[in-house]
Amino acid sequence: MESKLFGCLEQQIIDVLWQEKKPLKPLDVLKQLKGDYAYTTVMTVLKRMSDKKVLTREMVGKAYVYSPVSNKEVYIKKSLKNLYGNLMDTYGELAISQFVDMVKNDREDMNLLKRFIDSSKKAK
Repeated sequence: MESKLFGCLEQQIIDVLWQEKKPLKPLDVLKQLKGDYAYTTVMTVLKRMSDKKVLTREMVGKAYVYSPVSNKEVYIKKSLKNLYGNLMDTYGELAISQFVDMVKNDREDMNLLKRFIDSSKKAK
C-alpha cells in the first residue's frame, strides 16, 4: 500500500511553489513542471489545492497567483503528526510494532530512531 500526501502532479506543483520565494501564476508553474500537462489541468489542480487549504490563491491583476500556506517542513510535520496520531488512535501497539519492524533491518534507521527516543527522554 502506497501512501503519499500528494498525487504525482500535486507533488510536482507543491515542490515548484516551495522552491519559489513569491506566488506564481499557473503559467509560471506549468513552465517548471516535468511532463506534458495542459494549462487547464494545472489551473484545476492549483484551484483544488487551494480549496484543500494547501495553497493560498490571490487575484493579482487579471490572474490568480498561488503560494504554499506553509513551508515544506511545517506542512510535512503537521501532516505526519496527524497521520501517526490516527494510526496510534486506531491501531495502538500494532502500529508501533509494524513501524519498528520496518526500521529494524536498516542500521541507520534504527540508530536514528534510538537517537530521537533518547533526545525526547532528555527533553522531559
